[in-house]
This record gives sequence, C-alpha cells and structure tokens, in this order.
Amino acid sequence: MKSQKKMVFLLLIAILLLPVITACGSTQKSSSSKTSQATNDPVKQGTNKMKQLNNKLQAALKKNDTDAIKKYGKQINTQWLSYENGVRDRFPLQYAKIERYQQPIYAQSNLADPDVAQIKENSTALTGQLNDLLTAKETKTKPSKQMDQAVDDYLKYADEQIDMLVKTTKPFVKAVKAGDVEKAKKLYTLPRIYYERAEPIAESFGDLDPAIDARINDVDNVSKWTGFHEIERALWEKNSLKGQSKYADKLMTDVLDLQKKSKTFKLTPKAMVAGAMELLEEAATSKITGEEERYSHTDLVDLQANVDGSEAVYQAAIPALNEGHKDLANQIDKQFQAFDKQMLKYKKSDTEYEDYTKLSKDQIREISNELSKLSKLMAQTAKIF
Repeated sequence: MKSQKKMVFLLLIAILLLPVITACGSTQKSSSSKTSQATNDPVKQGTNKMKQLNNKLQAALKKNDTDAIKKYGKQINTQWLSYENGVRDRFPLQYAKIERYQQPIYAQSNLADPDVAQIKENSTALTGQLNDLLTAKETKTKPSKQMDQAVDDYLKYADEQIDMLVKTTKPFVKAVKAGDVEKAKKLYTLPRIYYERAEPIAESFGDLDPAIDARINDVDNVSKWTGFHEIERALWEKNSLKGQSKYADKLMTDVLDLQKKSKTFKLTPKAMVAGAMELLEEAATSKITGEEERYSHTDLVDLQANVDGSEAVYQAAIPALNEGHKDLANQIDKQFQAFDKQMLKYKKSDTEYEDYTKLSKDQIREISNELSKLSKLMAQTAKIF
C-alpha cells in the first residue's frame, strides 16, 4: 500500500511539474532560436568579422608594424565592401558613421608611409561604431522625416568642416604674418580641404565665398582681390609674403564670419542635393583644368575634397534613397568607390597629391569622366527630393 501511495504521489508531482518543464524547454528553444537568428544575420556576421580585423589592426599599431598595418587596413575595407549594402539598406544612419572612419584607414593603408597616429585614432572610433551597429535597430521612418534627418546630418557635417577650417586657418595665417614662406606653403592645403568640402554652404553667403575663394580671373579689380588664392600667388609665384599680413587678417575675419553664419543656416533637401551636384559639375568642367590652384598646382587636393563633401550629402540621403531607389544608391556608391580608387594613384599623404602639372592629358580626362558620372548620378538624386 505504501508503495502504491508513493507511486501515485510521484505521478501527481510529475503531472504538476509538466507545464513548468515544457515552458522551460520552450524558453530554451526560443532563446536558442533568437541566438541562431542573430548568428545567421549577415550584417551581424560581417560586423563581427570586421571587428576581428580591426582588433588585429590595433595589435599591429601597438607594434608599429607598417606592413601589418597596411595589410589589415586593406582587409578591413574588403570586408566592409562584402556586406556594406546590407548595412546601407537596414542601418543607414550607422552606415555613414562607419564610412567616416573606415575610409581614412583604407586610404592611409595604400600610402607608402601611412600616418600611424591617424589610423590609430580612426581605428579606435571604428570600434565604437561597430559595437553600435551590433545593437542598432533598423531605421524605419517616414519619407518626410528621412529628408529632414538628411538635412540635419549634412549640416552637422558641414559645421564640423567649417570648424576645422577655422582651426587650420589660424596657424596658416600666423605663418603668413610671420613671413615664413616654407611653413605657409606646408600649411596651405589643409584649410583648403575643409573649405572645399563645405563650399556649397559657403556659396550661400553672398560675398563671403568670393572674398575667401575667388580666383584672379573672378575679380574685376585685382587690387580688391582677397582670400586664399591671393596669398597662394604670393607664396608660389612671388615666393614672398611681403605685404600679405592684411590679406591674412582679412582671410581670418572672413572665415570666422562664415563659421558664425553657418551655425544658423537653413537648408532644404533639394538645395542640399543640388549643391552637391553643382559642386561635382564644377569640379568636372572647370576645376579639372587646373585653374583653381594655378600657382601651387594642388588641384587634386581640392577635387578630392569636393567629392568628399558631395559624398557626405549622399550618405545623409541614404535613408530616403532606400525607399524605392536602392538601385540608384548602389550606382552612386560604386561610383564614389571608383573615383576614390582612381585618386589613390596620385595620393601621397592626407594633404598632398601629385602636382597637377605632372598629370598627362589622358589622366586628367579619366578623372574628369569619373567626376561627370558622379554629377549625373547626383542629378538623378535631386529629382527624388
């Protein structure tokens, strides 16, 4: 009897515990399913592989192993290209941030003497962005909000460039006022990069753009000519900075004025895309002729900066392009990559490219053609907004 009662008692306990056991099994299966889904997600997989390569890059940076730094810098780019389309479609906001740090790493890895300090800085920032991507939620917003967000993101980018313009113009102006020709020559191209990236914004402020960036053929009275190019002529044609202090002071005043006005600047989506398109068109037709930097022959620096600024517009517009225009987004992305790859052949450092006068007519034509393709694709984008 005791044995039978014991069996009945155990049976009742088993029946009572059955739902709990089943629930636990279900929870485990659900958890396992979620883990499996996360593991099989191509974006998660790609990001984890990219993180591994970035960790190897950082180890190489600690050892100051140049060959390994170049190797992993290039492998990070290859890995990014293998899955970036999925990121652009699902996580467009994170996509632009990763591009911001990944691209400079790749560019440096192609140089004979890469800037290790800069790679380290970008690699550290890239780690944070990759971690953010692993936990990010897919971007799903209404088209109108996407456009507004695109403008906000681009204006943030432009503000950053103009802030850096101010920061880098200060030492340049100081060298000019000190009469130090060689130092001023070395410092000339850096503020030019930041100005050319944000040029569409600068052109919106009446006389500020010509005061800062006018070429000699743009002014009716040469005695009233001011800005970067007036000083450029003194540096490379006259090899003297005599009498340039007033132009240096004027340049600094105008750059600070641009910074102040840009903080409250309002922009529409159409104007944003149109500015990028016009910048590319100008680069492809007039700047490619060598007339922009006719004394220093640093024209390729300007061209690359113009494309960088236009690419920032494209990246900001990706969420809107994803809504029914993915083919166009893919075409634009590939064209930016094609242009950057071509320009790497002439790049010596972040602020130095091949002297424009050393390029053959065929090389100039190739660059012009790539710029024209970009301009036409951006023109299609303008029709969407």
